[in-house]
Amino acid sequence: MTFDQAVYICMPPELRDDKSHPRYQEFRVVVSTSLIALPLMLLFPIVVHYMGKPIMGYLVNDFINLVMLISIRLWSHYRIPMTISALSCYWIMYGLVEDSGLIHSPNVAIIHMYLLVSIWADKKHGWWAIFGNLAFFGFLYYKTVQSGLPAPIISILGGPFYALGMNSLITIFFGGFLAYLQLDQEKDRLKFKALQEQKISLLDDAVKLRTEQLNSMRENIATDFHDETGNMLSAITRQAALLKLKLDHDSDVQPIVTSIIHNSNALYASSKDFLWHLNHDSDDPKELFGYLTAHGQRYYNQFDIAFSSSADEGHFQQFGPTAALNVLFIFKEAMTNVVKHAGASEVELTMNCPGAEIIYALSDNGSWKEADPQTGHYGLANMERRCMRNGFGLALSRQPSGTRIEVTVPVNKLTQV
Repeated sequence: MTFDQAVYICMPPELRDDKSHPRYQEFRVVVSTSLIALPLMLLFPIVVHYMGKPIMGYLVNDFINLVMLISIRLWSHYRIPMTISALSCYWIMYGLVEDSGLIHSPNVAIIHMYLLVSIWADKKHGWWAIFGNLAFFGFLYYKTVQSGLPAPIISILGGPFYALGMNSLITIFFGGFLAYLQLDQEKDRLKFKALQEQKISLLDDAVKLRTEQLNSMRENIATDFHDETGNMLSAITRQAALLKLKLDHDSDVQPIVTSIIHNSNALYASSKDFLWHLNHDSDDPKELFGYLTAHGQRYYNQFDIAFSSSADEGHFQQFGPTAALNVLFIFKEAMTNVVKHAGASEVELTMNCPGAEIIYALSDNGSWKEADPQTGHYGLANMERRCMRNGFGLALSRQPSGTRIEVTVPVNKLTQV
């Protein structure tokens, strides 16, 4: 297990994967510092034991650090065990200086190291260790005065008050400098975060404006295309129909004119699908379902086939850029196949939303007709090709009582505004 994996495990579950959380960095620093301190603290009892000193304080402090990690992991809280750990550190440090000169002891340097660790580990409240150190030095001064050191020692080392003053000044300078540095870094971090949010806000506004421009452009294209191309196709259809009336019924040109009318109508119908896809709502699964439902009602009314539809409600999801148009073509082909091959009297279109996908299904009560291998049959092959090309799932259920075609389309989840 790597160190980063250990930190990840000890972090609160709700913060592990949320690096943008305001308290993520705070907990990470505390966890990583505690994990480093655990094995390092175990080195002290080994050395201290051979020096004939008590080791219980070190073991207690290490145990408290372990409790703090468990508290962070289970309850996302570390303040109480960290405070107890800090107080136990003063207990340990007093044991180091008690019989080695008290306030004159060279081990007093450990107290200044403790201040560094406190401010580093707890960026928000670590500066309180400055007052803890000052109180501790005051207590050492009192114990030193009460111990009654001989005059020769005082003349060499200086009086207890001198040691108190120098250690207090070091604590104030050292702690104040580090605390200011941490505060300045926090201000810089907040400024950087505010700048990021400002940039993100500007980008959001730019994207919103660009989206509105694109939507307006798409609507203009759709309107212009409909006005120009629609009028031209209508004119071609009318002229071909007039030409057909003027020709003799046994004329060789009649099939060609009929084909022109048929192709013109088919082109007009497909252009309507293209124009609908240009609309900015075409990436909405519900919008597509409504469009397919309207087409199914118009189409099956021509053949006296009962058509119904049903859909899930309350989902905020979005298709990819080209998904809707491909789903539309697939189900138009499927609806046509029902009329040509199934002999059905009832057809149903459904839409389900199980998670990060949309399932469209077309069911009928007809009978499946196997394609003649001697003739071309491209409908199902086209469906399979479109599904494969766009990453859709295709399921075909053929039963004596009917046929069901399912197309599973991946979607992007949206949040409600």
